This record gives sequence, C-alpha cells and structure tokens, in this order.
Amino acid sequence: MKTTIDLSAPYWPQNLWPYVYTCGLTELVCFLDWEPGDRSVGMPAGAWLVHAYAGGVDIMELLKDHIIEDIEIEAAAAIEQDIREGAACSLSSD
Repeated sequence: MKTTIDLSAPYWPQNLWPYVYTCGLTELVCFLDWEPGDRSVGMPAGAWLVHAYAGGVDIMELLKDHIIEDIEIEAAAAIEQDIREGAACSLSSD
C-alpha cells in the first residue's frame, strides 16, 4: 500500500520549471533551472536542480549526487518534450 505524502511545496518559484520525480514509492516535487539545447552545435538541453520538496520540506541538500543527476537528466528530457508538444509547463514525469 502506497503511503500518501503531501506533495505541496510552500511556494512555486518563478522562472523555474516544475517536475515530479518518482522513485519507487517516493515522489518529490522538484523545481529546476533549464536551458534549451542547441542542436546546431551539438549542445544538449540541460536542467539544474534548485529545490526538491518532500512533504512541503526542501530536501535538496540531503539528496545524494546520483539522485540529483537522475532528476536533472529525466527533467531535462521531460521539459524538452513538453516544449516540443506545446505544453509550456506541466507537473508531470511522463
């Protein structure tokens, strides 16, 4: 049985992209700085984790480096896909 966790963040930081990261039964509401890639020079899109909330508490500083890297890679791909599909911002980890 999945435990219900408060996924709310205390506020929505402006100029950051939202992303819900799911790992097993754990969900984090994340906010990332994102920069689009430039295919003409082979530069991929990049995302940098700024906040990661669990139960309304920012736990970004407690996350291990490999988890932060996973979040940034998954979020960059999801944000780029959302933009290609015309959805400017969405709370989705699809």
